[in-house]
Amino acid sequence: MGAAGSRLRPEGPFLFDESVSRYQHSPDELVNRYDGEVYRRVIEVGDALVLVEARDAGMYGGARGEAGTGPAGTGNADTGEVETGEVETGEVETGEVDAGAVDMRVRAPGRMSKKLLGAGEAALRHLLAFDLDLEPFYRMARRDPVLAPFARRFRGLRPVRYLTLFEALITAITTQQVNLTFGGRTRARLVKRWGEKLLLGDEVHWAFPRPERLARARAATLKGMQFSGRKAEYVIGVARAAAEGGLEADDYRKLPLEEAVERLTALRGVGRWSAEQALYRALGRIDALPGGDLGVQKVVAQYCFGEVRVDERRAREAALGWKPWGALASAYLFAARRAGIPAKGD
Repeated sequence: MGAAGSRLRPEGPFLFDESVSRYQHSPDELVNRYDGEVYRRVIEVGDALVLVEARDAGMYGGARGEAGTGPAGTGNADTGEVETGEVETGEVETGEVDAGAVDMRVRAPGRMSKKLLGAGEAALRHLLAFDLDLEPFYRMARRDPVLAPFARRFRGLRPVRYLTLFEALITAITTQQVNLTFGGRTRARLVKRWGEKLLLGDEVHWAFPRPERLARARAATLKGMQFSGRKAEYVIGVARAAAEGGLEADDYRKLPLEEAVERLTALRGVGRWSAEQALYRALGRIDALPGGDLGVQKVVAQYCFGEVRVDERRAREAALGWKPWGALASAYLFAARRAGIPAKGD
């Protein structure tokens, strides 16, 4: 096995645990896994599978500060191949706390290479939204009486992402009109049936299925995994669209939001909620507030109106002042709710 690592720093603050905890929405999650300390994700690099691991570099103070104990503790990618056990050039000194930085390690069943390490870094930067400039949002939030205290409390919270638009749409479909636990359970069955397995010693890790494989699935097989007949058809239809090149990320990044939503909702089984979720969670389109989401309606109701729930219209109206950061603003409201912060006046 080969392994190599590096220390990554975003432009601006990063609150690792609060951000990455978003991946813990289902106990059956197989693809984006976070155990409270290390985030793990299998990615494809050509025909190869590698495991990307990440943890908060700030955790390495004191007892955690021994060189080589964290994900960045092995490897040197300055040459074409990396031998396990070589210490990376520029390794952070023992015991140094590097706030906001992330220690990454890439592991492969064969020899490590510069190409694999670079692909892992690019994937992780996307997944953890390192390309997102938070400062314009914070300038807006400072003037907003609802957001201001949460922007201060959770400074560095970033909306973590899925790797592809295809993955985000399939994830959204599996959670349509069911709770997150049940949706995660059916998605785990899908991953085990059509995803590829990566073995690293006695460890088993799973990659999200390629659209070409899922496109060949039979609806009856998905129904046997507790997908409804319609959801089975939706999953296969989205997989076929992706396999045919209809879900290329760059196409949807450049489109105006309404046009992007319109194109996605042309797919059978993809409504506005699923389209906005996918644009937000895969492409980082923080203008794509999923106002039809029950959770969004509840946090907006709690913190903007002091109510239990509002409808989609009122949720979107409340978010007008947050444009073009509506979806990002909702992430800070969710963080406040998870922390048990009451609305003003409660």
